[in-house]
Amino acid sequence: MGAKKMDNKGITVEAVIEAVEFIEDNWGTWEGDLHMLMANVISDDRVTTHDVRHLLRAISEGEPIEGLENLYAQKQGSKYKVKVKR
Repeated sequence: MGAKKMDNKGITVEAVIEAVEFIEDNWGTWEGDLHMLMANVISDDRVTTHDVRHLLRAISEGEPIEGLENLYAQKQGSKYKVKVKR
């Protein structure tokens, strides 16, 4: 059995799902910004702040992303306000 090859977006989504699960396990409801979220993303040199910013933009525009239903993002100027709600 070979491992399923994931594209960049898939790798980013998986890393952010892991971060959200970590946040939920440790803090429950959480609020921060992109950089605070990145501090919780499992260290993976394939995931960049740029990739996560694109993901937050999609979420803020209402695009549903499987596994990230508890992650909310609101664009404020050039930054994002990020929330995790159980």
